[in-house]
Amino acid sequence: MYNDNLAPRAKLLSLLVAAACAGVALPAAADPSISLTAVYALNGAPEVDAMAEDGFSPPSTGGDYLNTKSAAGSSVFFHTYGFTSSPTYFGARASGEGLDFYAKTSALYSGTYTNTSGSAVALNFSFNLDGGEVGLWGTGNGSANLRLQIRRNGSVVSQGDTLITQVGATVNCSESDIGALGAWASCAAADSNSVWGSGGAYSVDMGLVAAGETITIDYDIISTVSGQYIDGAQSSGSCNNYGGYALVAEEGVEQPYVPCVNFNGISRSGDPFNGNEPSVSADFLLTAEAVALPEPGSLALLAAAGGGLLVSRRRRGGSAR
Repeated sequence: MYNDNLAPRAKLLSLLVAAACAGVALPAAADPSISLTAVYALNGAPEVDAMAEDGFSPPSTGGDYLNTKSAAGSSVFFHTYGFTSSPTYFGARASGEGLDFYAKTSALYSGTYTNTSGSAVALNFSFNLDGGEVGLWGTGNGSANLRLQIRRNGSVVSQGDTLITQVGATVNCSESDIGALGAWASCAAADSNSVWGSGGAYSVDMGLVAAGETITIDYDIISTVSGQYIDGAQSSGSCNNYGGYALVAEEGVEQPYVPCVNFNGISRSGDPFNGNEPSVSADFLLTAEAVALPEPGSLALLAAAGGGLLVSRRRRGGSAR
């Protein structure tokens, strides 16, 4: 899952790797784990934990949950998955359509990193991210949101957050981005009803990790859609393609499809099975570069020099008055 790539670099989020320095055993990184969630609600009913309803219990090393729920003119589809094996696939998708729907899926990858070297390191987290989309189609009130988020000890380091909302015929597209992941998807216009995410290699600066320090790294993909069709009864057209794509059997590939007047939405990323782009494995990688920090004595000299300069400036300012 995680691969060592040191120059010199500390051991990373791998399967209980022990390090040693001058014959002394140092702390090891904990096993990474994956947490999957999938919830939904149809036609105003209470929210349901789909995975608990279906008795799905993924192991901490990963899992793959794929399902559809429907009731009285409304339906949702979700896919959430992730694996700590190598290569790694990791992603979440939520889609819905019809009279009244809500669906939310997430895939959370967590692990710890311990700097077992004798000095501070600059930690970098890199990975591949497949393309995806956020979109709403038809006449209705609803929202589609995808949030990609990387955290260090619970604090957000990088985030790509794209939200599309619709009230009747009025559509609004907005972003709440931080750092490298902010490049994942951008609204072409303030009223864009569909946004494609940019697949590719991403690199996130996780900051400095002191010698002996242990940090927690979380990578979360959260997909959410909701909507209510407001133009009378449900359309009789074929509206179950979740995002405007229909399979053309004779060609065997997905082709652009114009959705019918029903209301539907989609939010997804990281899906290697989406058919619109080549499969991309996550291939998470942590690298740690040694950082030379000033010795305590040098820091004291710098502080003294800075204080002397400040006093000198104050004296000059006083004599000028």
